[in-house]
Amino acid sequence: MKLKTLHTLPIEVQDLIWEVISDENYIIENKFSLTFEQFDFINQLEDDIILKKINVIYLPKELEKIPGEFKGNFRELALQMAIKIFWPLQEYLGGVDRLILRLGGKVPKLIPLIKKDSKHKDILGNTFRGSVKFLMSKYEEFKELSLTPNKIIDEKGKMVNPSIQNWVKDYIHFLGAGTHSSLDRSKYISKSTNVLNLSEEHKNNLLLLLLSYDEGIELYFDRSDGFLVIKEQLEKKSREESDDDYKLSFDKVLTNFKNILDEFQENLISSSMILSEASNDINKVRDVLWNAIGIGDKDKAISCVRLLVEKKYFDSMIKDDSRFRNILKRFIGIKYGQNMEKSLDENMDQLIVRRIFLEMFLLNKLSLKEDDVYVAAYYLTNILPDSGQVVYLDKRDKKFKWREIQVLGNKFAWVDKI
Repeated sequence: MKLKTLHTLPIEVQDLIWEVISDENYIIENKFSLTFEQFDFINQLEDDIILKKINVIYLPKELEKIPGEFKGNFRELALQMAIKIFWPLQEYLGGVDRLILRLGGKVPKLIPLIKKDSKHKDILGNTFRGSVKFLMSKYEEFKELSLTPNKIIDEKGKMVNPSIQNWVKDYIHFLGAGTHSSLDRSKYISKSTNVLNLSEEHKNNLLLLLLSYDEGIELYFDRSDGFLVIKEQLEKKSREESDDDYKLSFDKVLTNFKNILDEFQENLISSSMILSEASNDINKVRDVLWNAIGIGDKDKAISCVRLLVEKKYFDSMIKDDSRFRNILKRFIGIKYGQNMEKSLDENMDQLIVRRIFLEMFLLNKLSLKEDDVYVAAYYLTNILPDSGQVVYLDKRDKKFKWREIQVLGNKFAWVDKI
């Protein structure tokens, strides 16, 4: 392989590339009658995946960019690469098992990589969370992070770096080993000569460090600005948006949603790949969808629904396929009462059926996060023009919500009109 940065990879991965992957590539070249340009493209794609520039799960989508006319089957090529090239690297890459299942293959027995570099150390990011003792034991570099700007004096009277490790040593030297109370920590902060000249900000930082060290409390750490900043909790921003976020203009909210929508579409599998697995039979896409739900492959399941919507088979699937109809009935029975299950067999508003199905499918079966649920629901109901809306953007709250439905007598009806 043409990996210029091969030496940056773990030794066991380098060995596997030389011993296995090169040979498998020539087998693939001959089997699929690749041109030189196509063979070069596949080699470069493998490089990018092994270097983790591209997630392995996106292999099928990337293969569709192959130059020239490819006369083979994209799904068959992707499956062979997944099993022969990337499966031996499952422990390093992760996600290869998911890719194989997505392509309709059977996951082989895992052959563990032989670790050859016992000195490999985990690397910290710029922001992380944990207790001080745990972080010191797992990450060698954590001990050397600077907590304060100026050097401190150690027990031998020497000037040393103001690292985590040296501050902890100074703390233990001042109070002695053993369990320390909040009173002990306050005494150290107010009496230690190393602490006296610190700003209030750095004193608070040090106090949090010692609290975590003594009591094992997990804190949040940020080293992106040079010195380590410690916080008890992250600033709240999820359920209650920060003031700045909350004041975003309506236009900015829409722009942000469009960006999320574009990213969402990028993760989907192409319709041609789904059809290939379904033997080019649109009715068999239902089976692919059912299996994708069963193994929890969210992207593949949503891609199947997208294809059914595009081909105008989505409504008929809900109506005719007993598997999907039965799980929808159970969902209706649990949420709205068993007496409402029979409403599905009556002349029910088709948009309401889609609305309830998508809530069951995205929220109950795929367990998507709330924001992702609305993005997916919006996307799937806007593929075809004039298909009706099941979600809407609340201008006051600046967030998407389901269109509300209600039970009137023994029938479903919209609460609102859009």
